[in-house]
Amino acid sequence: MTNVDRYLDAAVRDNTRRSYANAIRHFEVEWGGLLPASPQNVARYLAENAEKLAPSTLRHRLAAIANWHAQQGFVDPTRASVVRHVLKGIRAVHTSKARQARPLQVEGLTLVDDAIRAAIASEHSDRPALLRNLRDRAFLLVGFWRGFRTDDLLGLRVENVTVAPGEGLDLYLPRSKTDRQADGRHFKVPALSRLCPVTAYQDWITEAGLTSGPVFRAIDRWGHVGEDALHPNSVIALLRSAFSRADVAFSEEYSGHSLRRGFAGWAAANGWSLKELMEYVGWKDVRSAMRYLDEPGISLRDRFEAGLATKSAIPTDAPQASPPPVQNIKLDVRAILTRFGRSMGHPKRARELIEKTCLEPYAVKRKGSSEYGICLKQADVEDLDEFAYALLDDMHRIAENNQCFLEAQVRRPDTDTSWD
Repeated sequence: MTNVDRYLDAAVRDNTRRSYANAIRHFEVEWGGLLPASPQNVARYLAENAEKLAPSTLRHRLAAIANWHAQQGFVDPTRASVVRHVLKGIRAVHTSKARQARPLQVEGLTLVDDAIRAAIASEHSDRPALLRNLRDRAFLLVGFWRGFRTDDLLGLRVENVTVAPGEGLDLYLPRSKTDRQADGRHFKVPALSRLCPVTAYQDWITEAGLTSGPVFRAIDRWGHVGEDALHPNSVIALLRSAFSRADVAFSEEYSGHSLRRGFAGWAAANGWSLKELMEYVGWKDVRSAMRYLDEPGISLRDRFEAGLATKSAIPTDAPQASPPPVQNIKLDVRAILTRFGRSMGHPKRARELIEKTCLEPYAVKRKGSSEYGICLKQADVEDLDEFAYALLDDMHRIAENNQCFLEAQVRRPDTDTSWD
């Protein structure tokens, strides 16, 4: 592997690489598509899989196909209007509620922890079972109290974890889903009087004899601890098996996200503000955070009745309140284009295409030679992080197609959040 290949490989998260490879395999091998693909072929692929795959899965397949064409230097067929219109039609016809993992409540976590500790106490002669239980307990407690995703837990390395006995853990992740620039981040989790993630982590590391490498690993039938991290596909089976042994109801409905959703619900129910929760878990966008939060325990009827009991009736001739104003998000966009070389590149053409295809749909206003302002309705943006990075990806793709370098940044002035 050359140095260029090495750094290109490091630029893409392992999960993304695996999921894109699976998507391309489905398109090319299982469905029989040809690469490079035409827009009509991609549109037919969407239409023939519309009743088999969720719209979100189809969008992911499109992203994988677009990435393949960009990497190989071909024109991206997914940008064609026929593909976008077919996908829009699929979303309109095949509407469905997004499936979410069942959140793990503290009561359920307690049941599982009690069952695992009882098994540990009785399995000292069965080393493979002892190791698995110690690992699973640490996985559950660290994952829950830190609100980690599965890939965050599998990305933990022993050398990046600092233990302060009786105080807490400092967990360093070199990269994570929202850390697009791979700057790395430290996460802290405290020691607790019960369901303690610190003691669970120490017990597992000590018994397994781990001093470096992945924290959570596979264990074979003879009790040998593997060198590599657990495979992501094994996590759901691991969790559901633990829940089933503890007689937790609906054990088949849990997944790795159950830990993250469960912690978010626990924190909200115990008085954490949304800002505190977002900072602790690492969410950057409010809409992303809200998807993990369930309604409080009080029923909808009780909430209405409570309001009726505390407020007098409004006279029928009283002026009606005006509807809340549409919330808009204002973003600043910087795009500086330069040629690849003196005799190659078309910065003017690239800028015109960026302005027309990327910025005009969002009420663009030019602020300078390379500065723009855009405005979008908050209701139309499910995840601002994804929107910003998709916008940047489109701009970079246009620049590369026109043999130009692009220095670009998207910034939200009111929160001083930026993406580049």
